[in-house]
Amino acid sequence: MNEKLIAVRRQPRMSDTEKEQCTTEEKRAALVAATPTATPPERLADLGFTHVQTTEEAPAETHTFEVLPYLDAYVIKAENPRLRQRAIELLEPAYLILPNMEMGTPTPVHGRQYGRRPPTRQEWPEESGVSVAHDLGYKGQDVLVFVLDTGVDADHLELRQKVIDFRYVPLDTVDGKLRDCRGFDVDGHGTHVAGVIASPNFGVAPEVDLMVAAVLESETLKTSLERVVVALDWLLSQFEHEENLQKPVIVNMSLGFSHRTMSKREFRKVRVGLQTMLDTLCEDFSVLTLTAVGNEGIGNVRAPAYFANTISVGAVDFDLNVPDFSGSGVSPITKEKEPTLVGYGVDIVSSYERDRHNRSLYQTLSGTSMATPYVAGIAALYACCGNMVQGDVLAERLRKNALPIPNARKGRTGAGLARFVPEEMP
Repeated sequence: MNEKLIAVRRQPRMSDTEKEQCTTEEKRAALVAATPTATPPERLADLGFTHVQTTEEAPAETHTFEVLPYLDAYVIKAENPRLRQRAIELLEPAYLILPNMEMGTPTPVHGRQYGRRPPTRQEWPEESGVSVAHDLGYKGQDVLVFVLDTGVDADHLELRQKVIDFRYVPLDTVDGKLRDCRGFDVDGHGTHVAGVIASPNFGVAPEVDLMVAAVLESETLKTSLERVVVALDWLLSQFEHEENLQKPVIVNMSLGFSHRTMSKREFRKVRVGLQTMLDTLCEDFSVLTLTAVGNEGIGNVRAPAYFANTISVGAVDFDLNVPDFSGSGVSPITKEKEPTLVGYGVDIVSSYERDRHNRSLYQTLSGTSMATPYVAGIAALYACCGNMVQGDVLAERLRKNALPIPNARKGRTGAGLARFVPEEMP
């Protein structure tokens, strides 16, 4: 990873005044229209770098770059240290230069596996409001939920009736290409997450439109910053399609990193850079980002869960008890307590994988990466109603309507359990 650089523009492309004067649809359309001129590649080409497309195989070159126009960013591969330094000097100070660091998802606890759909359907508890929402006809229709995970088995019994927009993001994004193919899963974790959100028998919001980017590998549940950045740029490219300009968009991101794995200087750079990208999603494109707080228990919170423009999610069981693994702590950036909310994340049954006989298997998993898609589903139930609330308004609705958990230890559950409250609908 050392020869890779991520460059992210420091300043937003629209001023706060311009944003305030635009509707979400107008803002998205204006930003998408500006992307062809946002990151002109000629400057790097003049240095001797070869421009490669994310949708094409790279040529046999050792110095390449790809443009991520919607995030206004570059991924640069430079094996020659002197050429690498010249690229940095060219892009600074307009761009933040980030190392291509490692990220990972919290490792879940595996429970019972089922060789077929469990005989009794998993019902979300009454206090969740899920059954009330479904009875009212609110099931997440016309809401786009984007999942960054290990992938999704699009042919699992629980998901095969949906058309899932899927991309496999290669290990080396400037040598490989985004694979547009039928969804597959290298682990089962992503299929479980997708099922919690959108499966007909287990999903909180079964009618959402699903986008899935496979960025995590099965052996380690690890990924790299470059793969995450490429996936987020692909998400924003969806606003090129007019039918998506008004849609509420929710990101489910059960991955992050710890400051303990890098130097203070590297951590500061990565923190500022990733915060800038997530600010672009939230403030420029009105995308709601949900992140798992982590499974390291009290006093531990992963980035980007503690960033200002994300909703961090912890876990509770079906009796509203906080499991020991659910992370919590104080954000070193905002100084606020994390998590923001909690969701059901203990002994959650969902779709998982298929065996060699093509039987769809189901798995019980526990972790904050199970609680996060539950909250994503609740957000979709609100977003599909009335005036299609999204962005900051949707985030505030989740916080306002959360069920307080007074018996929990202070700071462990944030505003409480995310739930659907029909009285709050327009």
